[in-house]
Amino acid sequence: MSKNDDSVRPSGSTASGTTSRVDTHTAFGADSYHPGQPRVVTVGEALVDPAFVGRIYGSDRDNYANRDHLGPRLPVLREDPDGYDPADFEWSIAERPEESDAELSFSTPTIDEQPRYDHGQDHVTEFVPDAPGTYVLELDAPDGTHEQTVHAFPEPPADAERQPRVTLDATYDPAAAEFVVEADAELAPGADASTAALEVLFLADDRDALATEDVQIDGLTARVPESALGGESARVHAAAYDGRLASVVDTVELSPEGDVDLPNRPPEWIEDGVVYEIFTRSFAGERGETDFDVLADGVEYLDYLGVDAVWLTPIVPSASAAKEISGGGPHGYDTLDYFGVAPDLVPDGQDPIEAYRSFVEACHDRDIKVVFDFVANHCGRDHEFFQESIDEQRDGLADWPRVDAWDADSKYYDWFDRVHEARYDGDGLVEPEPRVTGFFDLLDMPNFNFDNLAVREHLLAAADFWSGEVGVDGFRCDIAWGVPHDFWKDVREIVRSNDGEFLMLDESIPHDAGFAENEFDVHFDTVEYTGAAHDIARGEGSAFDLLDAVEARAEKGFPDHTLLLNATENHDEARLLNEALHADAHDDPEHVQRAIWAAGVALPGVPFVYSGQERQISKYGEGRHRGEGDDRDADVRPGGKQRALMNWANQGDTVPEDHVQFYRDVIDLYHDVDALGPNADLEDVWFRSDDHVLAFGRDASDLANLSGPERAVVVVNFGSDGPARVELPSIVDTTDRFSGKDLAVDAADGAASGGATGDGAATSDDLTTVEVDTIAVFETPTFDAVGDPIATWTGDSAPGLGPGHYEFPLADDFAPGSFDLTSFEVRKFAESYQFVFEFDTIENPWNRETGFSVQLPQVYVREPDADGGSVYAQAGVNASFEAEYQHRVLARPMGGVTVESAYGDVRATGGAEVLSDRDAVLVWVDTDALPDLEDAEIVPLVTAFDETQHAHVRQVEADAGQWTFGGGRDDDLNPNVLDLVTPTGLSRAEALAYDDEALATIPFLDVSE
Repeated sequence: MSKNDDSVRPSGSTASGTTSRVDTHTAFGADSYHPGQPRVVTVGEALVDPAFVGRIYGSDRDNYANRDHLGPRLPVLREDPDGYDPADFEWSIAERPEESDAELSFSTPTIDEQPRYDHGQDHVTEFVPDAPGTYVLELDAPDGTHEQTVHAFPEPPADAERQPRVTLDATYDPAAAEFVVEADAELAPGADASTAALEVLFLADDRDALATEDVQIDGLTARVPESALGGESARVHAAAYDGRLASVVDTVELSPEGDVDLPNRPPEWIEDGVVYEIFTRSFAGERGETDFDVLADGVEYLDYLGVDAVWLTPIVPSASAAKEISGGGPHGYDTLDYFGVAPDLVPDGQDPIEAYRSFVEACHDRDIKVVFDFVANHCGRDHEFFQESIDEQRDGLADWPRVDAWDADSKYYDWFDRVHEARYDGDGLVEPEPRVTGFFDLLDMPNFNFDNLAVREHLLAAADFWSGEVGVDGFRCDIAWGVPHDFWKDVREIVRSNDGEFLMLDESIPHDAGFAENEFDVHFDTVEYTGAAHDIARGEGSAFDLLDAVEARAEKGFPDHTLLLNATENHDEARLLNEALHADAHDDPEHVQRAIWAAGVALPGVPFVYSGQERQISKYGEGRHRGEGDDRDADVRPGGKQRALMNWANQGDTVPEDHVQFYRDVIDLYHDVDALGPNADLEDVWFRSDDHVLAFGRDASDLANLSGPERAVVVVNFGSDGPARVELPSIVDTTDRFSGKDLAVDAADGAASGGATGDGAATSDDLTTVEVDTIAVFETPTFDAVGDPIATWTGDSAPGLGPGHYEFPLADDFAPGSFDLTSFEVRKFAESYQFVFEFDTIENPWNRETGFSVQLPQVYVREPDADGGSVYAQAGVNASFEAEYQHRVLARPMGGVTVESAYGDVRATGGAEVLSDRDAVLVWVDTDALPDLEDAEIVPLVTAFDETQHAHVRQVEADAGQWTFGGGRDDDLNPNVLDLVTPTGLSRAEALAYDDEALATIPFLDVSE
C-alpha cells in the first residue's frame, strides 16, 4: 500500500504492514487476581461506571462524573484472550458497618430511560456505601479469595467543595527497627473547614502481608515495625479528611531492607521537562509525506528547540488515517490495531515496529523522551473485533453501514458498551437494541466495555507491549476521563514495572484530582488554563486569569506532588495565534502569543509546545481544509489551523526566526533557572504598572542543588504596543536572567503611575522602574511586602492575655501565644502605610487566605490638633481611650481591612497577610486614607475574631466556654482586648484596668517619640 493519507483502506481491515511481532502478545501482569489498593470514598460516592461519556445521545445532558468500579487484576496479559467464565469470579461483602444495608451491583443503570446492557458475567462489581465506616469486599477468584478494603467517610454537606490534600514521606529508623511515615495534610486554600478537624486515615494494602492493625497511628504520623512487613515490601496508603471531604490517596512503599519508595510521584525527568506535541501526519509539511524517516530526521529540530519529550498523536493503524478525507483529518484516534504501526507511516521495505523503534532510538540518542498516545476509551468502528460482533449489516446513506442484527455468539459481542435501546436517524434504524455507545456517542468510535475482563486484558497487554517490548517513555491517555479509575491503576502498575520512570499524562476534561491517585503524573488543564489563555488572546480576559487558573489547582484538590500541563493550545483547541489574529484586539498579536506562552513556562506546571506554534503556523501554515466542496467545519474548518501541515517552508513565506528563537531562549531559561520549575512555590509580589503586565514570584529556597537564584520575580508583558514600564521594590535585582541585561530605567522618564496591582507593599524606602519587552526574570532576596520603619515598639515580654488572667476558650483552635504581641511596627512604602503585628505564634485553624484566623488586629489613630472624634473603641472591644481619636483600622482575617471614622463610617479599604519569614500579620492601607502618621498618636491592640458577633469581636466572660474567653468578671465591663502595646513603664494590666463603673481607659503612643 502506498504511503499517503489520501489512500483508502478496506473496511474491517487491520493490516499493519509487514511486522516481526508475533500475533499474540503474552506477558505477566499482576501477581494475582487481587482487585488492588484500598479505596477511600464518602457515603453515597458511587464506584460505578456510567454507560455514557460526555454528551448523551438524544439529550443535552453532559456526564463527566468519575467512572469507576472494582475489577480483578490479571496475572497474564494476552493480545486476544478468550472470555472468562461467569463462575471464575464471585464478589461478596465480608464486613460492613452495622448501619449499612448496601449491596454490590453489576452494570448498574444510571439513566432510567437508557439502562446499561448487562453482559451477565458479574466479574467487575460496583458499589455505593450507605453508612460511614470500613467495608471489606471479598473476591473469590481462580487463585483463591482476596479481600479489598473500602473506607467510607460520612456523606459530605451538599455545598462541600475544595477537598484537602495529603503528601506522604517516610524514613527508616534502624535503632527502633521501624518506619516513620509522615503525612503532610493541608486544607485546600479557601476551604470552609478547620485545621482542628483535619485527620489522616492510614490503611495497609490488602495485597501485602502488613495489616492495618500493625500500623501504629499518632495523629499525622504512622509507625510501622519492620517485623510487621513479613519479609516483603508493603504499601501504606493515606487520605486526609477535613470533616467534610476526603483527599486523593497517597502511597508509600516500605522495603524490608529499609528502603522507602513513593510510587505516586512523577518521573524525575519531567520535573524540568518541556513537552512538544506533534500532529503526526502533518509533520512533513505535505499531505501523505510523513513517515518515521521524516520524523526521525525531525528529532534534530526538536533538540534544537531544547524540548525534553515529544508526544506523537496516534501511530497505530486507524480508520481516519486511512481515509481520503476524514472528519477531523488523519488524527488516528479511531484505532484498528492496538499492537501495530500504521502502514502509511512505515518507510518502504521497513518492518513497522522497527521503523517506530528507529524513531524512538533517534529521540533517545538526543535525550528526548517519547510519549505514546494511548486510546483506551474506544476504538474505530472498522476494528475487526467490532466488525465480528455484527451479524447482518447493509449499506447506509452516510459513512457507515447500518446494522440489522448483532452476533450475540461472537466472543467480541460483549467487548463493547451497550444500552437497552436502538439507535435511529432520519433514515431509519442505525443499530438494533442493545446498541453500542461511543465517544460522545459518536457512531464511528464505539466505547469499550470495561466490565469485560477480556477487554481489560487486551488493552493492558497493549500497555505492556508499548511500555516494555517497544520501550516508549510515557503514555498520553486519550479521553482518560471516559475510562474507569481502577483500569488506570492497573496500567500504572504495569508500565512502572517495565520502567520506573514511565510518565502517565491524562486527558481529563474538566480536570479531576482523582486521576492523581496512583494513576497519572501530569494532567490536562484545558477548561481553566487553556481557556484563560484563549480569553487573553481574544482580548476578553486578564493576564491575572492565568495566575488564578494555576492557584485554583490546589483548591480542586490536586496534591503538590502532581503536575499539570500549561498548554496554550493542542490539536483539539484553536490555535492561540488564530484567536489573537481573528479577534483583532491587539496591535501585535504575535507578541501576545509569545507572552501568553512564556507565562506558562514561568508559572508552576509543565511547559508545553504544540507543533508549529513556535513557527507562527497560524500565519504561515497550510490548514487541512481542502477548500470549496469540503464541508468540514470542526478541527479542519476553513481558516482553522489546529491540525495544519507543518510550515517548514510555505509559498515562499519566511517564518520569523526571532519568533522561533524566542521559544528556544525561553526554554533555555527554564532549564537554567530552577525557580521556574514546577516544584518551586508561587508567591505574590508587589508591583505597579499602567501596562498589561503580570508579575509573580517563584520561590525555590527549599530545594537542593539549585541552578539559578533561590527566589525570582517574573514579569510578563502582555501588551502589544511596546515595552512595559513596571515599578518593583528596589531590593529586586534589575539584571534580567532572560536577556542578561540590566532593565532599570529612569523612573522620571514616563514612569508608571496608578494604584498598586499586586498585594501589599514591598521591601525598601524607594522603588525601581524596569522596562520589559515580553518576559523578564529578576532575583530577589524576599517577597515580603515590608516598607521602611517609622516607629517600632517591643511588646510586654510577660506571657498572658489582657490583664494577665484571661483564660483560653476550650476549643483547640486557639494556640498558646497566638495573641501575645512581641512587637509592633509602623512602616511606609511607596503610597501605603503598613502595620506589622508580630505574635509569639500564628496558626491558621480556619484556613483563611490571609494566613491568620483568630486574631482581629486594630489600630486607633489620633490627630493631636484635630477637633472631634470619639473616646470609645469599636463596638465589642469594650474599652475607651484617654483622648478622642479620629480614625481606626480594622484587619479582619477573612481579608476585609477597613479604614473607618471614629463612628464606624468606612472611608477606605486595604489588605492583610501573614509574612512568610515570621509570625507577623502585615496590614496595609493607602497613605491618603490616614493623616501623616509621623505626627500622630496611635493605639495598636488585638482582639479575637468572631464572625458570629455583630462587631466580629470575641467576648470575655467570667468562665471560659467552648468559643469564649474566661477570667473576666460576671458583668458587662470586661475589656475584650487580649493584648496591646503600651507606653514605656505601663503594663498591659494597668492599661486595661477597669472598675465597677467605668471601662478600661487606654493611653496613646506618640509615633514621633
